[in-house]
Amino acid sequence: MPTEHSPSASNKNLDALLSRCSFLTLSHSNQKFPHSKGTGLPLIAVTTPSCEAIIALQGAQLLSFCAKAGKPLLWVSPNCDFTPGSALRGGIPVCLPWFGPNPLDAQKPKHGFVRNKDWELSDAKLLADGNVQLTFSFTSTANELFGFAFNAQLMMTLGTSIKLDISVSNADQADFYCSWALHSYHPVSSLGAVRVKGLDGRTYLDNLEGYAAKIQEDDVSFPNAVDRVFPGIENAVEILGTPHITINHHNCPSVIVWNPGPVNAAAIADIGAGNEQTYICVERGAVLSEKWKLNAGETQSAWIEITEVK
Repeated sequence: MPTEHSPSASNKNLDALLSRCSFLTLSHSNQKFPHSKGTGLPLIAVTTPSCEAIIALQGAQLLSFCAKAGKPLLWVSPNCDFTPGSALRGGIPVCLPWFGPNPLDAQKPKHGFVRNKDWELSDAKLLADGNVQLTFSFTSTANELFGFAFNAQLMMTLGTSIKLDISVSNADQADFYCSWALHSYHPVSSLGAVRVKGLDGRTYLDNLEGYAAKIQEDDVSFPNAVDRVFPGIENAVEILGTPHITINHHNCPSVIVWNPGPVNAAAIADIGAGNEQTYICVERGAVLSEKWKLNAGETQSAWIEITEVK
């Protein structure tokens, strides 16, 4: 019988990588998040002279990251449910092949389904500069949730910063559209004081008012619930708070800024009352009208880099 730490069938390569890579350790959510909810999930722990990180094989989801002598850059809810198949509240979920509610069927899972499935850790290596590079792969045949075959790859480069390279390949005979986001949760020491810089004067779509178009005035602040999609943002954005974070990108035109506010947070089981005060989401991707069109056989790629400003 498999133990709670046994890799799934989709991670046949995992044992070989663990034996070859001294910087990788197989762990479990019951160890790394002992007060969390759920039956538990296998995790990969990364330890190098330059950083420490924890990754869930489910969703290839980076849950925690801290560079040497740096501050933790990611937030995980104390009420995160580590039950297999449940979306994990925190870190950097991969929302794909759609973002938010499915545009054609609201009964389908919010934010797609790849964050709820196991990915394969297909490669791991220590680079000459001391960074760790991990490559996760996901294959989806046409199914009732998404009627097109596709492959996805997420390459994590972890060292003094977080760099995530995502690519999606159309493995089908037909063209399709997909939207996606790297749904980053970042800790804040004070929700009332934190600001998101780089969006002043830009148009945003307010999801709290049916995606009504508005103009951002000054930096984004969080006196109440915030759920905004900023299209066409080419510049980097910055979280002015503790930690102080810069988020750079390539080919991620959409910026999503979100915090549920106290009323909504109290009604969300895996967040809970008061925990909205400890994080914000500043996400990059290609959503709504900026979704990708992938022709048959085509691959598109993008990346984000998250760096602490010291």
